[in-house]
Amino acid sequence: MPYITREDGVRFIIPSYRDTLIAKKTSLLKREIMLLSSSYGEYITLQKRNATQYEVAFSPDTGYLLGECVWQNFNRPADLIYCEAIPNTVEAILVIVKSGSVYLDGSFPLDAIPEELVVFLSQQNNFNIYVNGDVPISQTPEEGKFSFEANSVASFTVLDEPVFPKLPVVKSFQLQLVDTVLKAQGIGTLPIKQLAIIILVLGLLWVAWDYFTTPAEVTQQVQIPFVQAEDNMQMYRSTLASPAPYQQLQMITRKLSLVYDIPGWTPTSVDYVLNSDNAGSIHIAVASSGVKMQTLFLWAKKIDAKVEITGGGIFLNFQVLFYKREAPTGVMPLERVVGNLIDNLDTVMKGNNLQLGKVEDKRSYSEAQLTLTIHSLSPDVFDMVSQQLRGLPLTLSKASFQIEQGNISGTINLKALGN
Repeated sequence: MPYITREDGVRFIIPSYRDTLIAKKTSLLKREIMLLSSSYGEYITLQKRNATQYEVAFSPDTGYLLGECVWQNFNRPADLIYCEAIPNTVEAILVIVKSGSVYLDGSFPLDAIPEELVVFLSQQNNFNIYVNGDVPISQTPEEGKFSFEANSVASFTVLDEPVFPKLPVVKSFQLQLVDTVLKAQGIGTLPIKQLAIIILVLGLLWVAWDYFTTPAEVTQQVQIPFVQAEDNMQMYRSTLASPAPYQQLQMITRKLSLVYDIPGWTPTSVDYVLNSDNAGSIHIAVASSGVKMQTLFLWAKKIDAKVEITGGGIFLNFQVLFYKREAPTGVMPLERVVGNLIDNLDTVMKGNNLQLGKVEDKRSYSEAQLTLTIHSLSPDVFDMVSQQLRGLPLTLSKASFQIEQGNISGTINLKALGN
C-alpha cells in the first residue's frame, strides 16, 4: 500500500523511492531529481544534509512521509524501530531507521515483520524500540516473537497508547510537486540577485577596460597536440558510475508490484537488461485467467507499460531510467568485495547462491564475473537481497526470473571490481 489514510483524512505516504543524492552543482541535482521523478512519481520531499548531500523521497501521491513523521515524533534517534498494531486487522505499522535515515516504513502483515528484522541480527545495532499492541516483537526471547540481543538495544518501550492516531504531521515531510519543491529551495532557478551583481561587475570592468586599454602586441599561439595515455583508474571509476545494482533490482520489484495489481492477469517471468545511457528494459510475461485483453491494455496505459504480443506470449515492457552513482575514490581488494557480498547475502538467504566466473585483468584493477541464483523468494525478501548489494563495487548487466505463486526464482548477472 503506497499510503495509509488516517480517520481524520490525513494521508501518510510510503514513498516509492528514497535515496541520498550527492551533487556539487544544483543543476546536476535538478537533473537527477527530474530523471528519478519520471520513474518514481512527481511528488517529492527534499532535505539538505550538508553542502553536497540531499535526502529525497518520491511518490505518485501527495501526503506526509510516514517514516520520517514517526522518527520526528521520537526525537530522531540514529537507530529506531517502531511497531504499532492496527486495530481489527492482522497488520501493523512498522518503521525502521538506521544511521539517521528511514530504512523501511509501511503497513505489514504481523507474520512478515520478523522477516523484515532478521537482517539486523548480523549487524551492529543500537536500536531505540517502541511497540504498541500485540506485535511480534519482544524485549526478551518469547515464543512466536522476534527479539534482539540485549547489546543491540539502546531502549525498549511498550507504549500505553498508539501513536499513529495522533501522529503530528511535519511540514518539511510533506510531499509536493517537483517544481514547487525545487523552486522553494532555489534549485535550478535563475538567481536574480547574484545575476544582477555579476552584470554590474561586468559593466564596471568594461568601462575600466575601455578607459585604460592600449594597443597590444598580437602574438600567435601554437597549440601542441597532447595525447594522454589511457587511464585505467578512470575506466574503473567510470564503470562504477553506472546505475547501482540494488536500484535496478528495486525497480524490477516495483514494476512487478504494479503488474500484480492488474485484475485477472498474473506475471510469469521477468527479463531485465541494462542498456546504454543509464536506461533499462524490463520485460514481464503475463498470463490471463480468462480476462480480456482490453483490461490489460487499459492497465498498461495506467502504469506506463507497452503491451507486446509475440509467438512466445504476451508481455508488458517498461523502459526505465536511472541516475549515475558517485564513483569511488579507491579500489577494494577483489577477494574482499566477493567475501563481503557472500556475508551480506548470507544474512537473508542461506546456501551457496553465488558462483564465481571468469576474472579479467584490467591492469589497475580486475573484474570478476558473478552469477547470483535465487530460489522462490517473496518480493519482500527479494527486496532485502537487493539491499545487500548496496555500497559494494558491483555492476549489474542483466537478470532473468520466473514467477510462481508470487515468488521469484532466477539469476542475476553481476561483475565485481577490485584489485
